Amino acid sequence: MKSLNTQMRLAGERRQVTALFYDIVGSTEILVRGDPEQFFRSVTALHHTAEAIVARRGGFLHKRLGDGGCCYFGYPKQAEDAAENAVEAALELIQSTSKRNRKSEETLRLRIGIATGLVVFSSETDEIVGTAPILASRLQAEAEPNSVLVADSTFELTRGKFEYSRVGEAKLKGFGSNVTLWRPESKLRGPGPVRLARNDGQAMMGRDEELATLVDAWNAARGKTGGSFAIVGEAGIGKSRLVAELRRSIDGSGLSFQCNKRFEGQPFHPFIGFLETMVEERVLKGGSGGPLREALQAAGMEIDAEAAEIIGAFTAERSGATAGNILVADLTGRAFRGQVIDAAVRLLCSAASSGPVLIVFEDVHWADEMTLELLDSLCALAVTLPILVIQTSRVARVEANATRLALTGLPAAAIRDLVTSIWDGPPPAGLSDFILDRCDGMPLYAEELAHFFRAKHASGQPVSEWKELLLEGGVSSLNDLLSSRLAGAGAARRVAQFASVIGREFTIGLLANLLDGADRSGLDLDLKVLTSHGIIEPSSTQSDTYQFRHVLLQEAAYSSLLKSDRRKIHMRIAKLLVEKFVPPLPDAIAAWQCAEAGRHDDAARFALTAAEACVLRSAMKEAAISLDLCNREVASLSRRHPDRPELILGMLQLQGVVATALEGEGSERARRTYSRAMQLVRRHQTATREAHFPTYWGWWFTAPDIRTQQSRARILVEDMMTVNNPETRLQSYHCAWATGFHAGEHGFCLDCVEKGLELYDADRAVRNRAFFGGHDAKVCGLGESALSHLIIDQADASEKAISLSLEYATSLDHVGSLVHALYYAIVLRRCQGKYEDVHALGEQMLSLAERHGLVASQARANLYCGWAEAMADSIDCGTRRFDEGLALQKQIGTDENLSIHIDMQSQILERSGRPRQALALIDDAIAGGRKSGQRFWLAELYRRRAALRQLLGARPAEVKADLKRAVQTAEAQGALWLAGRARHDLQHHIR
Repeated sequence: MKSLNTQMRLAGERRQVTALFYDIVGSTEILVRGDPEQFFRSVTALHHTAEAIVARRGGFLHKRLGDGGCCYFGYPKQAEDAAENAVEAALELIQSTSKRNRKSEETLRLRIGIATGLVVFSSETDEIVGTAPILASRLQAEAEPNSVLVADSTFELTRGKFEYSRVGEAKLKGFGSNVTLWRPESKLRGPGPVRLARNDGQAMMGRDEELATLVDAWNAARGKTGGSFAIVGEAGIGKSRLVAELRRSIDGSGLSFQCNKRFEGQPFHPFIGFLETMVEERVLKGGSGGPLREALQAAGMEIDAEAAEIIGAFTAERSGATAGNILVADLTGRAFRGQVIDAAVRLLCSAASSGPVLIVFEDVHWADEMTLELLDSLCALAVTLPILVIQTSRVARVEANATRLALTGLPAAAIRDLVTSIWDGPPPAGLSDFILDRCDGMPLYAEELAHFFRAKHASGQPVSEWKELLLEGGVSSLNDLLSSRLAGAGAARRVAQFASVIGREFTIGLLANLLDGADRSGLDLDLKVLTSHGIIEPSSTQSDTYQFRHVLLQEAAYSSLLKSDRRKIHMRIAKLLVEKFVPPLPDAIAAWQCAEAGRHDDAARFALTAAEACVLRSAMKEAAISLDLCNREVASLSRRHPDRPELILGMLQLQGVVATALEGEGSERARRTYSRAMQLVRRHQTATREAHFPTYWGWWFTAPDIRTQQSRARILVEDMMTVNNPETRLQSYHCAWATGFHAGEHGFCLDCVEKGLELYDADRAVRNRAFFGGHDAKVCGLGESALSHLIIDQADASEKAISLSLEYATSLDHVGSLVHALYYAIVLRRCQGKYEDVHALGEQMLSLAERHGLVASQARANLYCGWAEAMADSIDCGTRRFDEGLALQKQIGTDENLSIHIDMQSQILERSGRPRQALALIDDAIAGGRKSGQRFWLAELYRRRAALRQLLGARPAEVKADLKRAVQTAEAQGALWLAGRARHDLQHHIR
């Protein structure tokens, strides 16, 4: 394997250059009529003369072409005056040849052609690709002896430097339209360019009103009335400059959060980056709230113990838990995100009790979803707390609590003041108006133009043709100006190009590892040069780290590289990351680097790791971004790649989790994803099936109905029967007992509970409950068995099981498990018709659900409490509460006990005097239960329909038929308790 320090030679570079071709007129005739040896000496001397003249003017002789040659100006060293130097060299070469002719017997005459354009230079061969050399070659063929012809492109760049004659137009081979021919006669007298030092610290211009608004808001915050602002405008319009000026005006730095391009897949990345500047990495990844709290306090930030625990759980390197603690990592989706965001808010606002706090989020157009939620929470709090929240963005967002400051182009007076400040006095006549016309009010563009002209302009000498100066420098856009500034850094430009591939921010260590020996040895000097040219600046928060002063500078450096060279550098970075020669980058960034390098397998692995980290943090939208990248990279792999099947399985497994979280367990995407994954998993042996057990779980969980789910549960139990991991076998039984109960297969359910709980291990359960339902398997098994025991008429066993379930859930102090146990107890007491117990248990569950943001549990609690109130106390209040719970449950799609809930609704309707509507609901519930396979309450639904039909005056035969169906259905399920209720009605209520 080659060393990582092997020299990296760039394949080439895109560059605007000026090509010069020269050729001896009539060389064949001279050779025929003269002495070959003398001709050889004359041609050799001519080449030496040409090479010397060209080199003196900053160009180089690329190739000798027998009796001619091709030369280039502007490469390898870029020069703003390359075109001018080429024309000067051509005229000098003609003059030098004329002098030699007077001293020699044989007359040598030259034709020279010159053209300027974009070419690609290859560093690996002598190849140069572009139209400029072709056009220069065609022009030299058209030139008169001892004369020079230049193309329009060169003429426009040098027309202010030379006297020109328009020769006419010509049709040249390979060029579709006629080409205008220009002949330079002599150079005009005039001063050369003078370079002056930049001054990037000039005062901000034209934003007095916006700045005053922000300063007033800060003063209001000092008076305990906060505010929030969204500064919106295009790149280069001065958003960050306005914020920096505010900081200077209020003599304070505040808290700063930087959103970065390509970090959209890293949840909470600005906040994590902020923490990394204050706390050691080991503390952040340790996952413990105590050390994190101590480290933050040492850095001057107060945080309460609960918030520290929450943030520690989020920043932990992997998901972890200990018995006896409520860990937010185990809570579901929105609840976990909400607690993390709330903890971050409490940390950032902690200093507000002692004085106003400035909180700034830069480049919000690159923010991830969690950061946007944090920002919105802070903006809402700014109404009541002494905090000033400012966000900058290129794109406007809809924010109810933020005042929008839209930055447009600067007014004319401000542009003129800006130019004057850069010029350190009145600029030459007409310059400010010219810059104003070109920049369209954009301050960055105006600033760069002013610096450009200041460097080109000789002190005390007026310049009238500003357009020619731009053409001479090859400048037509802001990007050209930034590229020109990069070019002005000389050899340090290469360092900027390498750094741009890393990103806007880069560490010296990683940059040094990318560079070759010679470049690395002078790295400190190159960084100083780039800093002095205003290209990069040291990070204000991290040592040994730099960043490009503006993202547009990074993009200019990046775009100056050939695609092939970008890929080489990406490949070097990818190699360093994969072989762990450097500290790791965030997995999402590493995935992008590998993808750009063409290392598709490594890119897919990093993307999967990034997505998994997001899933563990309930950041599903961010996970989807990494999974999309993984999908593209896997698609680029050869079908014969040995790791492709495993990568696809890992990707599908996470895609299923994300689709379920974002679109619901019944979504078509979730079902399709898990079905595809299962097709692949079941082709493999037991070991692979065991490794991908979560795929089985998701496939079971997203089944479209109970009948399908029960069928899948049996497959799951069968496939996992011989695996080595007892937790995997336990969780297979976990699936089976839940489905068995709903299908009315109570013997199967209880058998699965018994076998599963024999495999239960408390320590192992703590590690796995977050992944399998968000609750403890033992709590679930005991609760499910309590219901099945009741229905098969084993009351004592039922009471014992529900007591154990509640007691064990309480001992765990795990909210997900406690809520789950309470739900089983509520359903049990509802089946028994114990209204007071249902209400008390429901209020207890509601309190937990509201405290922890468990929306599904809030819906269930209100549903059951409303039913209990309607049946035992207040029909109106109870009905309203039940309807609210039912509506929320339908909204979030978590109504797995549909049969019982419809029965409850029918009971409320019957009690409120609407038996026909109640009967219609029962009819629908019976049809739905038979179709879906949810049969555990089907016997009771038949019994309830019989009672309603009898109430409405139906024929006794119809009522009796329903009760017989109830008995038959219950007996088929072994549901002796339900069968007894139906027989009782059959014996006592049918006349």
